[in-house]
Amino acid sequence: MSALQLIHTFGIAPLLIYIGLYKQAVPDAVFTGLFIIGLGVLAYHAYRAYTKLKENKSAWINWIHIFLVAPLLLIIGYLKKDASGRYFEMLLMLGFAAFGYHALYLMREMLLM
Repeated sequence: MSALQLIHTFGIAPLLIYIGLYKQAVPDAVFTGLFIIGLGVLAYHAYRAYTKLKENKSAWINWIHIFLVAPLLLIIGYLKKDASGRYFEMLLMLGFAAFGYHALYLMREMLLM
């Protein structure tokens, strides 16, 4: 089983859904963590996109993380409880999308075993 699918399905997606649902009721430490994760996501996927472009490979998943995921995490992490409700709604949608996408691939892997 892929560790990437497991981490996204049972770790990252539920965290995003939790923050999206509870919005400003989330502890401040979670917002700080979200900001740090956003920086990590941006740096990692920028590096991966660069290496893939050098190898003439598709970097579409990296672009999604660079232009959608990381900015959203950084905005909410920086603004904390002052972030607009629309950002929390986007995070909620992103959490459900991540869960569905990675759970699908996890199930496919399990069925092929």
